[in-house]
Amino acid sequence: MSVRTEFSDLIRAMARRDWGAVDQLLDGLETSGWQGGNQVIGAAFAIAVNDRFAAGHSPTEVARFVAETREQFPGAESLPTLEMEGLVRAALGEVGLIDNLSPETALQMQIVFLGKLLQDRDPNEAQLEEFVADVEQTAAEYM
Repeated sequence: MSVRTEFSDLIRAMARRDWGAVDQLLDGLETSGWQGGNQVIGAAFAIAVNDRFAAGHSPTEVARFVAETREQFPGAESLPTLEMEGLVRAALGEVGLIDNLSPETALQMQIVFLGKLLQDRDPNEAQLEEFVADVEQTAAEYM
């Protein structure tokens, strides 16, 4: 199985709320060193965030979304709130907000956010496959 396929499978498992598969895939990706992970997870995160927020979004809307995410996902409470807000806002165009964010922390945040965004979206199988195809195409442009 290619690493890219593992990331696509991770996205599918998250959307399907198959947390056992998510944990297993995360363990495997941890062992493999996440090679290519920043591109695939970053693409999925950016696409999902931009689908979630309207063009005229406000920092308050982003802060509310981050608070909901932190409340819904226990692992998110250890992540820094302001940096989480900055990461979402960076995906929406305010790129200077993440200048001091480590790639490892950004990846952790993106995975947590992706879980929330996919749950909120609750895609059917056709929508999920379309999303995964968009993610793979976008990631391929940066690999």
